[in-house]
Amino acid sequence: DGDSKLTGGKVALQDFRLYRRVLSAAEIQVLSSFGQISKIIATPRDQWSDDQSKKLFDYFIDFVDEPSKQLVEQKAPLAKEFKEISDRGSISLVMEEKEEEPFAHMLNRGVYSDKGDKVTPEAPAFLPPMPEDAPRNRIGLANWLVSKDNPLTARVTMNRLWYQLFGTGIVETVGDFGVMGARPSHPKLLDWLASEFMDSGWDHRHMVKLIVSSKAYRQSAHASAAKLEADPHNVLISRGPRYRLAAEELRDMALAVSGLLSDTVGGAPVKPYQPEGIWAAVAMPQSNTRNYQQDSGEALYRRSLYTFWKRTAPHPAMEILNAPTREVVCVQREMTNTPLQAFVTLNDPQFVEAARNLAQRAIAEGPDFDTRADFITERFLARTLSDSERPLVKQTLDAATAAFEKTPADATALLEVGETKPADDMNSIELAAWTVTTSQILNLDETLNK
Repeated sequence: DGDSKLTGGKVALQDFRLYRRVLSAAEIQVLSSFGQISKIIATPRDQWSDDQSKKLFDYFIDFVDEPSKQLVEQKAPLAKEFKEISDRGSISLVMEEKEEEPFAHMLNRGVYSDKGDKVTPEAPAFLPPMPEDAPRNRIGLANWLVSKDNPLTARVTMNRLWYQLFGTGIVETVGDFGVMGARPSHPKLLDWLASEFMDSGWDHRHMVKLIVSSKAYRQSAHASAAKLEADPHNVLISRGPRYRLAAEELRDMALAVSGLLSDTVGGAPVKPYQPEGIWAAVAMPQSNTRNYQQDSGEALYRRSLYTFWKRTAPHPAMEILNAPTREVVCVQREMTNTPLQAFVTLNDPQFVEAARNLAQRAIAEGPDFDTRADFITERFLARTLSDSERPLVKQTLDAATAAFEKTPADATALLEVGETKPADDMNSIELAAWTVTTSQILNLDETLNK
């Protein structure tokens, strides 16, 4: 111990050994009982007890057998690496099937303690039955879901895809295929889509390409007076789809067109621009998400898919643009038009910054109005301005330029929105005026609608 001294007296060492690694507790115990090992060896083998045999075997493995000694030497660094990996990770619960057939009890009047008849897994009687030889477990359920004898899965999936691409499903009640749901507008089309989906090996990408390349989808969205009278809700697909992009699509579109969108895939959730105090107003005092800490750099421009979502306080811009709160399952989003949505796309820092960044890129394209305007509209509208539209955009630019020339401080304030900053050699009034013009084009129905 720390008080022992090897000086001032005689010290006798019976044995001294030097090892190039840290010995395990089991190895130290074997060494400390080396005298016992000698006695065991001196004892006839048929007189060894089980404990003596084990001690001798451990000694042989640790100190005599060369292959075993090499394995022991390799074990220490592997154990260290395993501990480092374990410290970085966490415990994850994994489910496994029970060996016995699962069952449940019917609860009389819903009282959990009043158990009724025992029931086993089976498909509802109003749906195609599960095969007799199918296991009544999760793999059996999965096989039944994608069986051609059960086309409901394919029909529901294709109806939801049609809803995503056309704005309304062939069965309008996308989340209800039951007797309370709507009747399909084109039942044979829905049947054919379901059959094609299954025959393609459940290839979802194939079905997307098939629909978007169809004549029905590629129609003009122009609604003539005759079409509006005969088919006001486009149930008969008399024209191409036209509806506002989803909240996430709008934000990602603005960032992508402006050149700000990050193409990084995966990673932790991010916290983009958001008004202050929203989380604090609904959070408990001990909540770890009481205060919203906005990210910076690339994290501000990640796809909306990666936005951190607090269910009791969802991102306000996303909520205003009809993104669901995620408190309950949602298969069909609301589609509304309110002044608040225009306030978001006109004033939200993310959209203002995107407009300014695209305006800066347009100014760098050339000195004349037409070149810059075409650069912007080709990215937002996939076309250039018509002869009748061009003077209107020029009018906006001239009016914004005149306003900023009177109050240069307003131009400076506009250019300071967002984390990215304009180039040093940019004329602030010119860039601010083009930012307003770009924002106007961004807010056109043709830009915001598909």
